[in-house]
Amino acid sequence: MPALNTQNDIQLSTRLGARAVYKYYGEVASNRGISFDARLGEIHAIVGENGAGKSTLMRILQGLEKPDQGSVVVDDKDVSFNRPQQALNLGIGMVHQEFMLAPELTLLENLVLGDEPVLRAWGPFSVIDWDEARRSGDALAKDTGVPIDWDSLSETASVHIQQLVEIIRLLRRGANILILDEPTAVLAPPQVEDLFALLRKLRDKGTTIIFISHKIKEVIALADRVTVLRRGEDTFTAEIKDVDVATIAHHIVGGIAEDTTSQSINLASKDAKLTEQNCLRLENVCAISSTAKSRALQNIGFSIRKGEIVGIAGVAGNGQDELIECLVGLHRVQSGRIILDDVDITHKSNAERRASGIGFISPDRANEGLAKLASVEENVIAGSHRDPTALIGPFRKLSYTKQMATKRLDALGVIYGDLTDPVSSLSGGNQQRLVFAREISGVPKLLLVAQPTRGVDLNGITAIHKTLRAYRAGGGSVLLLSEELDELLALSDRILVIVDGRIVGERDGTKANITEIGALMVMQGEVHA
Repeated sequence: MPALNTQNDIQLSTRLGARAVYKYYGEVASNRGISFDARLGEIHAIVGENGAGKSTLMRILQGLEKPDQGSVVVDDKDVSFNRPQQALNLGIGMVHQEFMLAPELTLLENLVLGDEPVLRAWGPFSVIDWDEARRSGDALAKDTGVPIDWDSLSETASVHIQQLVEIIRLLRRGANILILDEPTAVLAPPQVEDLFALLRKLRDKGTTIIFISHKIKEVIALADRVTVLRRGEDTFTAEIKDVDVATIAHHIVGGIAEDTTSQSINLASKDAKLTEQNCLRLENVCAISSTAKSRALQNIGFSIRKGEIVGIAGVAGNGQDELIECLVGLHRVQSGRIILDDVDITHKSNAERRASGIGFISPDRANEGLAKLASVEENVIAGSHRDPTALIGPFRKLSYTKQMATKRLDALGVIYGDLTDPVSSLSGGNQQRLVFAREISGVPKLLLVAQPTRGVDLNGITAIHKTLRAYRAGGGSVLLLSEELDELLALSDRILVIVDGRIVGERDGTKANITEIGALMVMQGEVHA
């Protein structure tokens, strides 16, 4: 395919699109007549609230689902897919938010898995041509400008490298239409710029890219056009040069949403209850990695005062997961101490820590934060279902717990059908709000929060941020882990930067900026605490 050097070269035919697509789940329509077109050599952003129909539409475009009405359009022709391989045969590949690499295989093995180059074959048996595999991988990786150690295990590679391998794997299989689902969610700012540079290069060579994101500023910076989905319908499409952040936000939520990226905490504000008394203190905490035999945490020491939000910034895989797991009691501390309200809890169980006043928002709401097969009500009252006020003898007071559940859900604006519906019926953003509603209801002393707005729409982000500010204003303490630097700057009194399991810098949250924090995260510039 010839390179496209300017935007004037973009052909206006539909490279990939949808024509009046409807998809029903029971009586609920997830997609309601959605139509859009992505052109040859274009980066086309798809944005919308949780539950707007983005995921369903992408599954249809990828061949994982079939529309009940309407059709997928490839090169101006209606097509029908029964499986993803048919979509890939037409050049359509998707990089999911949760990467699809096999963790126990090397990056090279993942690159060719399912499409191995054959050196020799004897009937059903064959010998893989690993030299050819490496040559093809190196040739494609050259365009990324990032060296890849193909012999390293996938589980030990950084998320940035894993993402590049996902993209290279699709390019190797002939994909020239890429669907990227929230691709910057786990990247530091310099890595986001590297990714954007790669995507622009691919676009200019003729690749069509569907870019799904909640980050409107990134959409403005990267995309050529944007389509907004709202309540299962396409409601707005425009050239990026003709819109701004406020316009896109207006079409996403039906009104101007709070600018969640411009908020900051004023330590001197009249509603702040920051004291000099520590709620949490870590003393030289060390821990072994969950995936390797090396140390994940190395002599970690810091404190959180009552009425303070302390943010942790770092590229994924630098010890953040082990840090929060050590605090909540899910990962063993090798040495050092964890002090909560002057009580040593280093060796206490998770149940004992929760009883001591620790709340936890897991980064993995699907597998850790929720019981997926249980109802909305059961999930939101979990932990309070054994309270004496909720029981009559050994039995639950159904009217009381129903009232409790409704009050908690309404406080965070959770949208749900019925309390008896399975929690899996909620959109990802509403599931996250439910987890917050449950954890905050007990007014814990310390709230451990990891990736609070991952996959959450603008209204959900606003609600969660307001909840955290109100909790802090009431004297609560928060440890906040987020891969969104805008979010850390918006909420944190102090920001600590973690690299290779060490705290390498501390900054005032009201004065720090993204460039400074991002440089620390990748160990650029002078590092000092």
